[in-house]
Amino acid sequence: MEIPGLKTTKEPNEGIQVTQVQPQATGVPVESEIKTVPTQNVTTENRSEAAFSEHSGISSLLGSYHLDDNAEKNITTEGLGEQAIVSAIEELNDGCITKDGKLVLDFLEAIHAAEKRQAELDALTFSEEKRVLKEKYEKELRDSRARELMCAEEAAMLDKEIKREIAKAAAAIKMLQERMEEKLRVELEQKENESEMKLQRFQELAKAELSGAIASEKAAHIEKIAEANLNINALCMAFYARSEESRQIHSVHKFALGALALEDALSKGLPIQHELDALNAYLEGIDKDSLLHLVLSTLPEETRHHGTDTLLELNQKFNVMKGNLRHYILIPPGGDGILAHALAHVASWLRFKEVDPSGDGIESIISRVEDFLAEGKLAEAADALQKGVQGSQAEEIAGDWVRRARNRAIAEQALTVLQSHATCVGLTQ
Repeated sequence: MEIPGLKTTKEPNEGIQVTQVQPQATGVPVESEIKTVPTQNVTTENRSEAAFSEHSGISSLLGSYHLDDNAEKNITTEGLGEQAIVSAIEELNDGCITKDGKLVLDFLEAIHAAEKRQAELDALTFSEEKRVLKEKYEKELRDSRARELMCAEEAAMLDKEIKREIAKAAAAIKMLQERMEEKLRVELEQKENESEMKLQRFQELAKAELSGAIASEKAAHIEKIAEANLNINALCMAFYARSEESRQIHSVHKFALGALALEDALSKGLPIQHELDALNAYLEGIDKDSLLHLVLSTLPEETRHHGTDTLLELNQKFNVMKGNLRHYILIPPGGDGILAHALAHVASWLRFKEVDPSGDGIESIISRVEDFLAEGKLAEAADALQKGVQGSQAEEIAGDWVRRARNRAIAEQALTVLQSHATCVGLTQ
């Protein structure tokens, strides 16, 4: 039986010859001839052939091992082939281990030699392919470099051509610009000369016309100036009169506003010095010799800087003061003993209200003061209270209220005078 990849020949009286043929990558077959020792009898030979027949499948793996081009498949097949051969040898050794041992060893050596040769051939093939690829890529690299140099030279030539064309265009533009500038300069000189000539003619004509116009206009201007002076003087006088009238009206308005501000301050019981200063300034623009300055100067200093009590405040203070007046009206000045105060207190509780308001009793005095306050007559109320409590210790208690009431009355009288004057001046303007 012949195994793929192995060639077995029989020679009489010499033994068995095994020839292994391996396909190579380069197409050159490699033969390995192994001659075994001569067989001694036909029985041993037949037994060997039977063993190889039973393991023909395993031997076929050896052929695959030598014929496969894939590296990974070759390694796997090599291992399987060796295992199959070893198994076959072991079976043969069971029959004739002594006689055929040398044959098996020679067979294994032939396999290893073939593997080594195959590896060398593969290495040579790989080196050759690598060399071919290297030469191919080096050639491509040289070609690409040559193309690059050609492109660079072409780009340089184009760049030079562009620069040359740019220089030509710039020279042409410059030449054209110079020609146009020269032409423009000549035209400008011509226009300038023509303009100067026309201007001279116009100037001469204008001078002649101007001389005649000046002569005729001077007389008319003199007449108009004289007439304008008269009109201006009249306007100045009218404007001055109107300005003085406006100033007077403005001062009157300010004076009226100052009187209103004074009235507002008095109604609130505030100090009035600021309002009085403003009124004095307004009076300077109306009538410097007016008696209103004297009226304003008669206002008390307390009213100027601290203000006055309003009518409501005076009523409230008088209501609070009535009990003390009833108590102290019966005590003479300096009679401030305990007994006098006790008797006065009892008498104030036992006193009957007087019906006649014109009487001299304390109740009549209080009634008259209340009536005057109700009518807004502060000066009369102050006089009535001062006369009623005169000669008693109640005079000291009523003194402060009387002073405040008179200050308020003086301020109201001054305000009335100012308002009357403002009304009169406003009507006469």
